[in-house]
Amino acid sequence: MKTVKEKTLVSILMPVYNAEEYLSKTLESIKSQTYQNWELFAIDDWSTDRSYEILLNFAKKDKRVKVYRNGKHRGVAGAANLALSMIKSNYVARMDADDLMHPERISKQLRFLKENPSTVVVGSQCVLIDKDGQKIGEKQFPMSNDEIMKMIFRSIPIQQPSMMINRGLLPKDFIAYDQNKNTAEEVELLFKLFKYGEAGNLPDFLHFYRLHDKNTSLKDPKKTFYLTFLTRLKYAHEASLIDLLFNFLQLIVVFILPKKLIFPLYNLWRNNKLLNLSVPSLVRLFKI
Repeated sequence: MKTVKEKTLVSILMPVYNAEEYLSKTLESIKSQTYQNWELFAIDDWSTDRSYEILLNFAKKDKRVKVYRNGKHRGVAGAANLALSMIKSNYVARMDADDLMHPERISKQLRFLKENPSTVVVGSQCVLIDKDGQKIGEKQFPMSNDEIMKMIFRSIPIQQPSMMINRGLLPKDFIAYDQNKNTAEEVELLFKLFKYGEAGNLPDFLHFYRLHDKNTSLKDPKKTFYLTFLTRLKYAHEASLIDLLFNFLQLIVVFILPKKLIFPLYNLWRNNKLLNLSVPSLVRLFKI
């Protein structure tokens, strides 16, 4: 592949809420990118811990980092929309404040979007890590546009914090997130993006997705699945009858299961590769 010239600015969008335990390592993983022409829009969503202070201190050392703070807690969708309203570059990489970037993530995704100008969004494969940063598994996603389109009605085909978007393919008045949703907000975003171009995932593991007891989607998994169901129902005209029946069945099962079992069992169902089946590994996975 050809080297992407660093004159192309990539904007990294990162909502932050009470992430002080992991935030410094997240910021260091961004700073360690092999592609250096980036800017970070970090939106502190009225954190009650030291997150805002950590962001300000980091910004003092790196002028590529732009820190803003909501006047009240608005949720991840509101924080992300605020950042997007200020970002001017065509290439936007989404990031979560508790995850880690592979050093080549920005370089490889930007290169892919440059070489595939009809692609509006690209993600990557993900390594699952626990709260201590230990690898506990892998999360794999389809790479072709057709496979991604088939998967959207059954499971999330692109991990949100691993995605990079080509905003040059989107209309100027494009609104990314529904600000009334504080979880499962990425589902409708994907449906919206798919209208304007193809989607893809790189085969590389470029994102380290951290599982812990404060993950937004894990706080109320029943709500997350319910909102996901409602979004899919909104686009039901694009789904097959089998897909619709699957969603109704999935919703019933989710509401029957105890909360702590929902995401671990869901992750196993969608073929996450656990590193091993030792007791410590299973305990780490099921105690998220």
